[in-house]
Amino acid sequence: MAYNFQFPEIAYPGKLICPQYSTENKDGEDIIFNYVSGPGTKLLQYEHNGSTLEAITATLVGTVRCEEERNTDEEEEREATDQSTEEEKSVDASPSDVTRRIVKYIRVSVVPGTGNDCKAGKYANNDFANNLPKEGDIVLTRVTRLSLQRANVEILAVEDKPSPIDSGVGSNGTGIVAAGGGSGAATFSVSQASSDLGETFRGIIRSQDVRSTDRDRVKVIECFKPGDIVRAQVLSLGDGTNYYLTTARNDLGVVFARAANGAGGLMYATDWQMMTSPATGTTEKRKCAKPF
Repeated sequence: MAYNFQFPEIAYPGKLICPQYSTENKDGEDIIFNYVSGPGTKLLQYEHNGSTLEAITATLVGTVRCEEERNTDEEEEREATDQSTEEEKSVDASPSDVTRRIVKYIRVSVVPGTGNDCKAGKYANNDFANNLPKEGDIVLTRVTRLSLQRANVEILAVEDKPSPIDSGVGSNGTGIVAAGGGSGAATFSVSQASSDLGETFRGIIRSQDVRSTDRDRVKVIECFKPGDIVRAQVLSLGDGTNYYLTTARNDLGVVFARAANGAGGLMYATDWQMMTSPATGTTEKRKCAKPF
């Protein structure tokens, strides 16, 4: 489909792609293009010559794609309007007058990858483009620091998300990883590149969010230890720096831990608050997650 606006082929975060509206007069028809923000883009306001304009801006690095959205209700209404217009058309009407107005909705999105990948159909879906932790997601975290009131963690993975292109290729590809296990990415999509660069998302598990019963008697030091891998749920977006997480569910809690603050062997859960090392027989308190 031809548009009266020239779209850039490659976009990067912050690049202006197109205005929200554009018009065109063709064969006596007034065509209005309404550009809708899709995945990888955002509608922002800009000041230009003292006036406020809204334009679609890219939020990802990739190729710009445009797709026309068809509305069957509007098409039926347009046909009915055309019929009534022909019946009521007067003889004095000027040939230069615009006979009808057409509104077309164009969805503008940014697809990660090059133009060749898009032509081959190798573009990511909406879940991959926005592979960020959000409220209600189940995440895997590593405990980094403890205090009397909370446990600080770093988010390593988001459950049931597509494998990132930088850590899944060669093992599981870029598809959905099965929950039953597998090579490489195991049961989650681990953002290994972000972990190596120290750019992981941070979270906080507060003492009142550790378990659902006896919240006032929770001792964080008896529930987690530094280095433990904890399965938690995103409670809220937090304070802008840390996600607020919770383990107040039977299937949430410590899933991987080593004895003696990480110096000992691997421990396994014997009940919801105790883990045991088969090699040495030592036991330590944890808030354990129910086995899968």
